[in-house]
Amino acid sequence: MAPRTESDEKYILDLVAQVLAEPDYRWQHRFPTLLGDPGRDGKRRTLPVDGYFPRHQLIVEYWERQHSAPIPIMDKGPTVSGVSKGDQRRLYDQRRQLWARAHGLQLVVLDYRGFETDEQGRLIREYVRDMRAVIDALRAAGVIGRQTQRRLPGEGAGFEGEGCPVCLLAQGADMADVYHLLWRDAETMVYLPRAASVYGQVQVAPVDHREQVTGDWTLHEYLALQRVVHAVAEAVRQALRPERVYILSLGSQQALAHVQWQIIPCPPGIPLEFQELSLLDTRDGELVEVSLEEIRKLGKLLRGHLPAWMRKA
Repeated sequence: MAPRTESDEKYILDLVAQVLAEPDYRWQHRFPTLLGDPGRDGKRRTLPVDGYFPRHQLIVEYWERQHSAPIPIMDKGPTVSGVSKGDQRRLYDQRRQLWARAHGLQLVVLDYRGFETDEQGRLIREYVRDMRAVIDALRAAGVIGRQTQRRLPGEGAGFEGEGCPVCLLAQGADMADVYHLLWRDAETMVYLPRAASVYGQVQVAPVDHREQVTGDWTLHEYLALQRVVHAVAEAVRQALRPERVYILSLGSQQALAHVQWQIIPCPPGIPLEFQELSLLDTRDGELVEVSLEEIRKLGKLLRGHLPAWMRKA
């Protein structure tokens, strides 16, 4: 039997996490007051929910075949409650929904029948098709707005609107666990990622959701944003005294498509073989994690080197 982490349930919930930009969601979460029936010892134990997304106040349940179709091997046999296993499952499904409503949480069910499956109800996994089904289900439930769109590989885009972390920051959401906002005006934002390739990395992005580094801009708009990029790069150079400042725009239409410019200080004294692209290679997961206190100190330092026209904004 495959590990639980490779189950259809976990696969679908991970897709939900990508759409909502909430990768640290709680899988198989238990709430202290969501309880099952008493066991043989008379004690009531907590019932798990498939996925809890606290930043969205959302519970997502993935219902496999046994939730909607009779399966004798999984339904027969009495429980301590005096009902069959199938009846108890249905009672517990209803209990989760009523409990969520009573506690101000939204519960959304993603049924296996909304996806491509084999005769046994197991998913026939295909990322693009499955992601589209997840988006449609979340949109139908009102979790994401009509303007929210997750374009998929081959469709030429990425997260947008409510599903895009950069858009969330632009809309004033509390993103302190991900980004520290350094500066913004009506068109452009400057922020520091809490997990960076290099200490002192700064990112510049348009407030509006744009995805093409040049194609989504008029020449005037592009040059106006590059004025900010130049000012921030100079602040990084003056404050941190790196050997060199790298400026580049990386991204993917299959992940976070909101265009950003990365301003990255190459620390002095690093051997040549560890500079340039080697400095940015984080495939082994070696990101620099910066505490909230430290990122605030860094922000204050960089802000002191911004030009006067940015300090007044």
